[in-house]
Amino acid sequence: MDKLESSRNLMKWLSVTNRFTGMALDKELAEIGLNSSQHFFVIKICEEPGITQDKLQALVYLNPSNITRGIAQLAKKGFVTKETNSRDKRTSCLYPTEKAKACYQKIKTIQKNWLKILTENFTDEESALLCTLVERTAQNALDFFNDEQA
Repeated sequence: MDKLESSRNLMKWLSVTNRFTGMALDKELAEIGLNSSQHFFVIKICEEPGITQDKLQALVYLNPSNITRGIAQLAKKGFVTKETNSRDKRTSCLYPTEKAKACYQKIKTIQKNWLKILTENFTDEESALLCTLVERTAQNALDFFNDEQA
């Protein structure tokens, strides 16, 4: 198999993994009122209370309007509060509510269980290598788009 054919397979399997990961997370997170696109926000806001929307955007690589929309949904559902940043009135700081804090460990467990399913029958070394290679792949994608915007 040449490199081009191999990369086509990689794109196919990354897409499949992403699709089924979203479906699995949506199913598991539904009982706490979240979905696969919201859970990461809750985790990061719980881990970094007071994080700004700008910093959150830098962590998740989403369009700022998607962040704003996602945070508005989470605020409406009672998972986060949004306060004007005292250092920079143009930005907002995000804080977890008690509801978010109460769900945090459950969300982490759901993630951990799905990762266990994805890496079933992997050795510890294979799991570590997969993580390293996926991170490098993502970094290449980020670098490409950052170069495009420069």
